[in-house]
Amino acid sequence: MSATLTIAAKAPRAGHVKTRLAAVIGDVAAAELYGAFLRDLAARFPDAAWFVTPLAEWAQVTDCYLGRSARVLAQPPGDWTERQRAFFRGAAGRGEERSILIASDSPQLRAEVVAEAFALLDRHELVLGPVADGGYYLIGMRGWHDVLAGVAMSTSSVRDEIVRSARALGLRVALLEPSYDVDELADLELLRLDAAVRDDLPATRAALESLVGVTA
Repeated sequence: MSATLTIAAKAPRAGHVKTRLAAVIGDVAAAELYGAFLRDLAARFPDAAWFVTPLAEWAQVTDCYLGRSARVLAQPPGDWTERQRAFFRGAAGRGEERSILIASDSPQLRAEVVAEAFALLDRHELVLGPVADGGYYLIGMRGWHDVLAGVAMSTSSVRDEIVRSARALGLRVALLEPSYDVDELADLELLRLDAAVRDDLPATRAALESLVGVTA
């Protein structure tokens, strides 16, 4: 059964990424930190595809962060709900039977968790990786199921809404271990703890070390 991991990402431009964090650490520092996330994810998941915006800037991004062999898919117009729906709706046309989409703001995501998610999709139609704010760091489907229709992103109930929608369609849902995404200053402290003990976060660790005196 064909399986593909895809990483959703933005071009790491100052003023356009990690805007909540940038309000505290500055636009340039936030963009550099986000670029470090991309480097570490690209190294950990070298076979992943990338679901990107804006496409026009990704030739340079690919050279700097991903390597020229990376497969890049353009995010279509619309809000994040519509872009995710388009991604999963197009999976069959890309030859994918199991598709997993992860966010690029969880650079600590372990390869073992992704492997577990793919294994769970053998027995479930939907898998989600929860974060504490009610969202998710990973969403995966076997086949196409429109569980995202009408779901507003960035709310404390978004994950629960998707689960309810899936179960209303008679789908089997699996949840992975909870983790976190890096949106706020407090999230940096969680990331520092991970980066201090793991050898697969070198770019993130270096970027965090450059944030001298920044604490939650």
